[in-house]
This record gives sequence, C-alpha cells and structure tokens, in this order.
Amino acid sequence: MKKKKSRSDRALLAGLFFGGFLYALYAIIMDVWVNPAEVVGAGIEIALLTAALVGEPPDKKELTLLSLGSFAYLGVSIISGHFSEVVVMAAFGILLYAAMMSEPKFPLTKRAVGTGIIVGIIMTFLGIYIALKLGVVYFVGAEMLGALILSTRGRYTPEENTIVVAIANGSSMIAIGVLIVFPAIAIFDPLHAASIITYPFIAFVTGLSALCGILILAPLRQRFEDEPWPQVKPQAECIIALGADESAKREVIAGMTVAGLWVGSSRIAEGFNPALSLSSFPHALSQVIPAVNAIPDWIGITNSPLIASMGFFMGWKRVIVLFIGSVVSFFIWVILEGAQLVSFGAHLQRPEILYLALGVFASVIVSDILSGKGRMDPNEFETAVNNHRTKRDKDVIIIDRPHKTSDLSRIMGIKEDLFDFRGIRKDIKEIVSDPRGYLKKTRGRVPIWVAFVSMVIFIIVALLAFSIFRPFGGLEIPFLLVILGSPVVLFSAYFTARAISETGMLAGYISDIIAIPAILIFKVGFAAITTFMSMLGALQDAAIALLVHLKLGRLTGVRGRDIAKAVFIGAVLGTFGGSLITYLIYSEYGFGGTDFPAPAAQLFGFLVISLRGLGNLRLPGFDIWPDANPILVFIYLISFGVAGYLAGRELHKRKLSAISLAVGVLIPPAASVAMLFGGIIDYKLKKNMSVREEDEQVAFCDPLRDRTTRLLSGVVAGEAIAWILSPVIIWTVLFLLTL
Repeated sequence: MKKKKSRSDRALLAGLFFGGFLYALYAIIMDVWVNPAEVVGAGIEIALLTAALVGEPPDKKELTLLSLGSFAYLGVSIISGHFSEVVVMAAFGILLYAAMMSEPKFPLTKRAVGTGIIVGIIMTFLGIYIALKLGVVYFVGAEMLGALILSTRGRYTPEENTIVVAIANGSSMIAIGVLIVFPAIAIFDPLHAASIITYPFIAFVTGLSALCGILILAPLRQRFEDEPWPQVKPQAECIIALGADESAKREVIAGMTVAGLWVGSSRIAEGFNPALSLSSFPHALSQVIPAVNAIPDWIGITNSPLIASMGFFMGWKRVIVLFIGSVVSFFIWVILEGAQLVSFGAHLQRPEILYLALGVFASVIVSDILSGKGRMDPNEFETAVNNHRTKRDKDVIIIDRPHKTSDLSRIMGIKEDLFDFRGIRKDIKEIVSDPRGYLKKTRGRVPIWVAFVSMVIFIIVALLAFSIFRPFGGLEIPFLLVILGSPVVLFSAYFTARAISETGMLAGYISDIIAIPAILIFKVGFAAITTFMSMLGALQDAAIALLVHLKLGRLTGVRGRDIAKAVFIGAVLGTFGGSLITYLIYSEYGFGGTDFPAPAAQLFGFLVISLRGLGNLRLPGFDIWPDANPILVFIYLISFGVAGYLAGRELHKRKLSAISLAVGVLIPPAASVAMLFGGIIDYKLKKNMSVREEDEQVAFCDPLRDRTTRLLSGVVAGEAIAWILSPVIIWTVLFLLTL
C-alpha cells in the first residue's frame, strides 16, 4: 500500500505548480512566436498540479521514469533550440514532485537526501573554486558537514552520512569532470566564448556526460571491490567514528565560524568598495602603501584560509614540492619578464612554463607505465588458475571465495550476455518490471551490455547536439570523431579505476590520446576538440564516482542500490547546481586571470595548440621570437621540457609527488605560499608522532590530529559558505539602501 501524503505537502506542491503554470502561460502569451517547449512545459505543470492534488506517491519505477523524463525534456529542448526559463522550471518541477511525494526508506531518507543536497552545494562550489584556483581538487569535509547537520536534525547514523557523502562528492566530481572545457574556450578562443559558454551549454554537457557515464563501470564492480582503495577507507572510518564524538560538531563549527567571518568580511568590504582588493597580501595594502601597486596581485600570500588548509590535507612533502614549482615560476617572472606588472594569465602563457609542466607530466605518465610492470592482471590470473601444468610447490594460487553452483550458468553465459539478443531482451523485461528483484537475483551484478547501451546513447545524443542540430553557437564535432573516439573512454575508465583503487591517485591519460588524431586527421577546431575531450573525461569521472561510493557503502554497511541512487541525485545536483555555479563565476570574474587562473585548462589548451602547430610543422612559442633561428628556439624550448622530465623522474625515484611540481608551476605563487601554513601544521603533528617514513600515507588515529582535521574541515566549508552568502548580503544591503 502506498502511504497518503500529508495535506500540507500536497497544498505546497499544488501552489508551486499552479504558479508555474501561470508563468508558463504568461511566457507563451508574451512570446512573439510559439515556443513548443514552453507549451509542453505548461502541460507538465498542469499534470504535476493534478498529481499533487489527487495522485498517489510514486513507486521506484515511477521515480525512475520521472527523473529520466525530466532530463529527456530538458535535453530535447536544448538540442532543438527551444530552451527557456519555463523549461528549467518544468524540469525542476518534475524532480521536486518526485522528491516530495516519494516515501524513501532508511538510509535514503529525506533527511539524508536534504542534507546531501545542502552539503553538495557547498562541496560543489568548493570543488569548482579549488579546481579553477589550483587545478587539482581534494574532496574533504563532506562527512564532517554531513555529521554536523544530521546531528542537529535528529540522531546521527553513519549510513545516512554515507548517503550525504555520496550525493555531495558525486555532485562535485561530476561538475568538475567537465569543468576544463569552459575556461579553456574562454582563454584560448575568446571570440567564440560568449556565444558558446552559456548555462544551457554547461548543463547539457555536464548532464549528458554524467548520466551516460555512471553505468560504464557498473558491470565491472566486483573486479574492484577487493582493492585497497586507500582514499576511501579513512573516509569510511571517519564516518563511523563521528557518531561517537560529540566534540566533533563544536570543532567543525569553530572552523566554519572563523573562516566564514574572515572571508565574509573581506568579500563584503570589497563589494562596497571595488577599489579595495583584499585577495592577497601585500597587494591588500595598496591604498595605504602605493608602492605595493608595482607588485602583481599573484605575488605574496593569498587571502584564503581554504587554500592554507589545503596544505594540511595535501601533506607537507607535497606542499614543499609544490612550493618549489612556484619558486621556479617566480624566477621566470623576475628573470625573463623583468619583474614587470603583468597579469597572471599573461605570465602563464610563457612557453617556458608550459614546456616545463609538460615535461613533468611526461615523467608521470612514464612512471605510471613502468610501475605497472610485474603485476598480474585479471587475464593473467585466470590463465594461471586454469593452467593445469602449474607446479604446486612453487606457484600456489588460493581462491578463498569459490564460485557458487548457482553462479556457474551466469559465469558461463557471459558470451551470451553480449551477443544473445534474446537474453538481453529478457534482462530488459526483468529490469523494467522488477529492478530490485533483478539485482537481488544477480547479487547486484549489472549486465555488461548496459555499459555498451549507455555508450550508444551518449554517441547518439552527442551526434544530434554537435553534428546535426548544433544549437550551441554552431559548435560542430565531426561525425566520425564522435563515433570512433567515444568508445576509447571504456578502456580509459577501466585503467583509471585500477589506478585509483590501488594507489588512491586519479590518473587517466588514455582518453587524451584521442586529441592527437582528432587534430591531425580531422582538423578539429579548438572549441570542438576541447568540448569532446572534456565530455570523455566527465564520462570517466562519473563512472569512477559510482565505484568510489560503492566501496564506501560496502565499508559503512550501505547497500549498493542506495549508493547508486545517491550518486544519481548527485549527478542531477552537479548538472543543474554545478553548471549554475560555473556560469556565474565565468560571467562575474571570467577565466584565466588572477582570481581564477584555471591552470589545468591552461595546460590542456596549450596541448591542443601544440598539436595543431605540429600539423603545420611548427611548435608553439616560436611566435615570441619571430626573427630568431628556429633551431635555437627549438633547442631552448625543448630544454625546459627535458628539465621538467628529469626533475619529475628524480622526484619519483625519491617517492615524492612529481605532479605537485607541475601544479606549483601552474598556480599563482601567492597560493603556494598560503599552503605552506597548512603544510607546516601537518609537519609539526607528524614530527610529534615520530611517524616512520613508510607510514606517511596512513590515516592516523591521533586525538590531536583528529581535532585539527575537523577544525580545518570546518575552515574549508566556512570559506565556501562565505563566498556563497556574501553576494546575497551585499545585494540585500544595497537594495535596502535604495528604498
């Protein structure tokens, strides 16, 4: 039996949907021409109004259909060029109806979902902010904020907090996965940026990649469950332990309060006095000490408690390597640019910096390849098990989880799953009629054909959007590139999942190889190849997001189907909320400057331009010295790449982070100086504990370190909250002053 909803909930929804219908009707009347998407939107509002008044709460199948219908309506409206605010309102209305009329069960409760959305907005903003500032992202603090909010709304449970983390971090990972495309276009193709970078474009690219990418690795879930996942286990321990420590809330609140007041007051002061710049020191003293104006605002110390706290979570060794990279960047400014007053965007365009970073990245790729030698992959393991000539006294393989008799037909039927359409049709019927029963029957196993179907859907929609209708400023991606290039992400996602499950580091390079033939063979424009590559990267990140949180759920006792639903909610939040945050930052601050230098986009844009130059037998950077001998210029630039490669290789030999060196070269030196404060705190704590060298990556159970972690997690969240609320405060005060 479906439970009756309360009259208050129905009345609230009815009022909202009736208002939505009136606005849609007003928009239709005021438009010069009839927008079919708005007519459909008005019909949706009427249907939702009727369902809210007399309808029954939707079951799980109906919830799935409502969610997919919302995305389909939004996608078709965008592709056909009929997108408007009425479309957004109707699509959100469907999701709102599904959320408020449903009857969720523990741990996917409304309390957990609501908390996840609140924390997700904060964490998504944080992820986008840090990615645009530093180029790398560390997802910390979601479990702290989740525990804090859940505890104020009832009894804390680790299972509900796991749902919160899955929603929040899933939203962040998905929004960031596609982020590189927008600043890259704004920086390297500014003539077309204004017509391309719109909210519909950002939401469409994010949503398509997220929804199609989630299921890519789901059929291979069992292959990764027994891996160590070094970044997930400490988070699981934290989620479980938070329920037993009342002081954790006070420490998180203290950090949030201090950071919120500091950053909020600075932002409000800048809002009322645009000539006052408090983003960094000593530049903040420019009105008191005029001589400071001769120093660029990216030299000094960034006024950001969040950036400083990130040094603690990175670890002092990584911070030192990152700071060394910024010192190199500083000396390039002093020696090669004559310590002139230049913007950070112009400074980052120096070819010496980019060749140096490319050399370091080359060393990382080579190290990843070499480190994989000597490991037994799944195929080698299967061969070893099936090899009857294996000597028992030398090569002993123990299988501690033998196959059940009931699983033999499924295991032997893998080939049938792929090629027997009758079996696929049978699976589809069972999934549609009883998805819960199907997953219970298969012990959570998703058939492998689901990944291929998801990829086919991605290809079809991408072809409609970028090869046929082209609603985003005429942006076109070649037909063959979409068809031939998209399947490569299946392999890239698999090897990236192996890397992160074994080492905790997210390092996927295979999909980037597509850029070489795409540019040299198809002669693709900058905006097109950047969009396509970012969509493939987002597909991969969405798949990883599901695997990561499935492992987290396994460690905290949350079922896989609940985790999948939470990640899907995070995908919706990242699509609509994350896209809005990205667009507002672009429209307000732009990309490539001191505020948001977007170093990852700078590097990727440079790679694309380099490949295009190779097609014309010309390396980037030659234009700076047009009258110089090309051979000498070539030797000069390549020497920086070689230096970066050698430096990265030496760091790898010493078990230090080479990628941190590249990041340090690409971010403002003021940011790396601020991170030193967090690194010093980490060093002091580890020194007091007398940690052995081989234990650096262990999550320590030390009370002082735990308190510091909670305090700085609050600092991270406090700055994000201040950034979100300060414009609202400024606008409110200005509005009141005008009355």
